[in-house]
Amino acid sequence: MIYEPLYITWHAHNETGIRLIDEQHRGIVSIINTFYYMMGKHMDNTMMYSCISDTLRNYSRTHFITEEAFMKVSDYPGLEQHIEMHRNLISEIEEIELQGIANHDARPLLEFLKRWWIEHINEKDKLYIPYLHSSNKSHFGRLVHVDPLAQQKDLPDFSSSGW
Repeated sequence: MIYEPLYITWHAHNETGIRLIDEQHRGIVSIINTFYYMMGKHMDNTMMYSCISDTLRNYSRTHFITEEAFMKVSDYPGLEQHIEMHRNLISEIEEIELQGIANHDARPLLEFLKRWWIEHINEKDKLYIPYLHSSNKSHFGRLVHVDPLAQQKDLPDFSSSGW
């Protein structure tokens, strides 16, 4: 068995109780851990950034659309602020990514991603969960059958920033 240490370990306390959100959060943790693994193997920064950046960009965009659709359906009062946080995260990632490529140093991006996990996913995302659970009780069908991608027209367009 090959043992590689993980940069972030998933624990039960990370769960929101919303299966799709939890699966997406696990996916983000997996991307971060893959990035950590690649750094540990001293892979070429350009190749590493290209691989991780594309994966992170696509996965995060899907995740943000999903979260924002759920927040909208559950009438979360902090929706606009959360959307702004997502936009700021995207801008920050892009800036750190460009600096990392120019400086041939991937560590700042890895450190940012861990901070994102701790501060945003484990703290900020937990703020809307009670609204989803509450909405789930009174509007069960709307949450269960929500199609986040169909909701895209009402959500921010990340394409202008390259996301």
